[in-house]
Amino acid sequence: MRNKRIWWLLGILILLAGVYYWRMTYAFEVRVFETTKGWGYQIEQGGKPFIHQPIIPGIVGEQGFATAEQAQKAGDLVVEKIKNGQFPPSLTTEDLKGIGVEIP
Repeated sequence: MRNKRIWWLLGILILLAGVYYWRMTYAFEVRVFETTKGWGYQIEQGGKPFIHQPIIPGIVGEQGFATAEQAQKAGDLVVEKIKNGQFPPSLTTEDLKGIGVEIP
């Protein structure tokens, strides 16, 4: 009986270690920040910067997102593209319009 408990405990610890490793290695997190030109986003992988985007990608000029919500939606869309295997995870004009970004 004691050996069975030890094996269960060991299995749970290995599972938790695996989840922690996966989260630190493969999990992406979007952080939104304010700039002098509006809002931008940073995608971090395992707590380290992976993509830093202070301006709206794919448009002429250096304009930030109008709101933090737009920047968050753009960052979330980029993470979704990365998870689907698209690299580089470019945002098209249609993508930007789809999240409410007005293109000049």
